[in-house]
Amino acid sequence: MVLPRVKTLDMASNYRLKAARFLKGLTQLQLADKVGAKEIDISRMETGRARPDADTKRRIAEILQKPAFELFDC
Repeated sequence: MVLPRVKTLDMASNYRLKAARFLKGLTQLQLADKVGAKEIDISRMETGRARPDADTKRRIAEILQKPAFELFDC
């Protein structure tokens, strides 16, 4: 998988989420299981077709060990 060479904060939130998940070595299914969501929900977040609620953002940020503001456009 090749990610664009752009500074993290300059990327759209869906790319930041995907990059952070990839760097943690998690699949969409693994992240979904940890968050308590469905794999399709993670896929939709990463493609910009869905926006997570505040609680889901917090759980994802904790799992990926990143501040939520780095992962999502708040």
